[in-house]
Amino acid sequence: MTPKQTAMKTETVCFGDCLEHLKQWIRWNNDIFEGQPSLADLIYLDPPWNSKANYNVLFGSGKSTAADCASAQETAFTDMWQWNPEADRRVKLITGDIYHDDYSNHPAFKSMLALKTLIGKSGMLAYLSYMAERLALLHAMLKDTGSIYLHCDPTMSHYLKLVMDEIFGAENFRNEIIWKRHTSVHGSFQHAPKQWGSITDTILFYARSPKTPIRPYRELTDRDAESKFPLFDKDGRRYYDDSSHIFNSPGMGKRPNQCYEWRGFRNPHPSGWRLIKERLEEEYQKGNIVIRKDGKLERRKYQDDFRGTPIGNFWDDIPPALGDERQGYPTQKPLALLKRIIEASTNPGDVVLDPFCGCGTAVVAAAMLKRKFIGVDISLFSVETMTYNRLQNEAKMPEEKIKIMGIPADFESARRLAKDDPFAFEIFGVEACVPGMVANKIQRADKGIDGKGWLLHPVKENGKKKSLILAQVKAGKPTLSHVRDFAHVIQTTEGAIAGVFITVEKGYWTDGMREVAAQLGTFKHEHSMDEFKRLQHWHIGQFFYKSARQRLPHLPELSDPYKKEKVPIRQTGFLTKQYGR
Repeated sequence: MTPKQTAMKTETVCFGDCLEHLKQWIRWNNDIFEGQPSLADLIYLDPPWNSKANYNVLFGSGKSTAADCASAQETAFTDMWQWNPEADRRVKLITGDIYHDDYSNHPAFKSMLALKTLIGKSGMLAYLSYMAERLALLHAMLKDTGSIYLHCDPTMSHYLKLVMDEIFGAENFRNEIIWKRHTSVHGSFQHAPKQWGSITDTILFYARSPKTPIRPYRELTDRDAESKFPLFDKDGRRYYDDSSHIFNSPGMGKRPNQCYEWRGFRNPHPSGWRLIKERLEEEYQKGNIVIRKDGKLERRKYQDDFRGTPIGNFWDDIPPALGDERQGYPTQKPLALLKRIIEASTNPGDVVLDPFCGCGTAVVAAAMLKRKFIGVDISLFSVETMTYNRLQNEAKMPEEKIKIMGIPADFESARRLAKDDPFAFEIFGVEACVPGMVANKIQRADKGIDGKGWLLHPVKENGKKKSLILAQVKAGKPTLSHVRDFAHVIQTTEGAIAGVFITVEKGYWTDGMREVAAQLGTFKHEHSMDEFKRLQHWHIGQFFYKSARQRLPHLPELSDPYKKEKVPIRQTGFLTKQYGR
C-alpha cells in the first residue's frame, strides 16, 4: 500500500483486522515523526470476549443441531477461543521464543510469560495473547494525554488488568468501572443455582500518563436545574442563595474584607483570617457575593459554574440499548454509556478510536458529540450495513463525509487482498458474496466452513427443515480435493441445504469440480419457481460485475442474522450505493 493509503484518517470506518491497520498506521507515522505516533485522544474497545457464552453461535461447536436450525437468530461473530498453532506462535513471538522485529522487547513480555506459567496453553491464553498484541499497538496510538477504556468480561478482567498494567503502567490505572447493564436478574432458578446472577460489565480505565485529564461529572437535567438553581439574576443566569454560611453578623452593609466576624469563621488565626478575607473579596469581585438592600450579604452559586454531579465508578443509571436504538447486535452497548465516556475524557474536535466498532455505537456517539472518529471492524456486514447506516441515520452525517477504508474497490485490489491478507479476504469473500451471509471471524479449525447464512423460509426434505447455507473461501488456487471435501461438509452438516465455494479467479473452477457439484444435484424452494444448485461456485470478479443478476450466487432469500425475528436481509449500506447491489 502507498503511504497515502496507510495514513490514518478520521471520519473513517475501516474493514479488516485492527492489528493490520494499527501496524500500517504506526509504520507510516514513524516514517514522518520521530518517536511513536500519537493520534487518538480516546480509545474505547469492546473486543470479542472469552465468556464461552453461546449467543446462538455460528462457529461455536462446528456443527448445527436441530434446535439451532429452528432458531430465528444467528449472530455474526463468536467469542469462543481455542488453543491452536496460531495462538502458540503468537505467544512464542511475545515471549521471545521466536524472534521477529515487530515483537522484539514486546511490552507484554513479562505478563504473558507469567500467564503462560499460570494458566498454561489454553483458550484463555489464546485470547489474552490476541489482546496483548493489539493493546501494545493501541498504547502507541494514544496521545500523551489520552485515555483508554477496555470493556471486558468479568471472568477475564483480572488477567487483562495484569497485561494492561505492564503495557500502560500500573501507575496509570485510574478505575475499574462497573456498569449495571440489567435492572433485574434473568435466568431460570429451576435447578440449584451455582452462582449469583450476573448483571454487570467491567470497564478498565487507564491513562496514557499523569497528564491525562478527566471530567467525572454528570450534567444536570432541566428538572434538576430548576430545583437546584431556582433563582435568576438580572442577566437571567440561574443561581441559588448559599448565604447561610457566610453572611456577617455585626458588620452589616460592609464589603466582605471589612467584616470582622463571619458565621462559621469566628476568631480565626490572624494568618488564616487574612486568607479568608482575600477569598471573600475575590468572590465579591466576581459577583458571587452581593450586598442586598437590607445590608446583608448574599452568596450566590451559579449554574454556569457548576461542573456537574460527581459520578462514581458504579454506573447503575444507564440501561441497555432499547427500542429504536437497538440494532439486533448481540452485545450492543447503549449510546448513553459511550457518550458519558467520550464527554468525560475528550473535548470537541478530539479523536476517538474504536478498534472493534461492531455496530458502531462509539463512532456514532463521537459524531453526535462533535468529535472526530475512526472505527475498525473485521466484519464487512458491520462496517457496511450497521456502522455506515447508523452514522447517516442517527448521527445525521452526510454520506459524502463518511470514508470507508479496506474494502477492495476493484478486482485487482481484491486480488492483492487475497495475497497480502488471506484471512481478511476470506471475510470479504463470504460477506460480499451473499447479503446476510456472515464469516467466521476467528482463525481456527473451522471444518471447512468459512461462512454461514440462513434461508428466510426453510426447505422441507425427508420430514426435516433445512435452512443453512455454507460458504468456503480459497484465497489461493483450489484443488479438486478441496471441492470434494466441501461437498462432504454440505452433505454431513445437520440443517445444511447448500453451499457456495468462493475463489479469486473464475478459471479456477475446473471440469472435475463441476462434476462434483453436479453430483450433489439441486433443490427446490416453495417460494420460487427456480431450482438451486446445492454446490455453487462464486468468484470475486463477480462482485464487481455491473449486472446485479450476475453478481450474486443463485439462492433463495436469506434472513437478517442480527434480528431475533425472521426478516429478510436488507443490504442498504455502502456496498449497495457503491456497486448497485
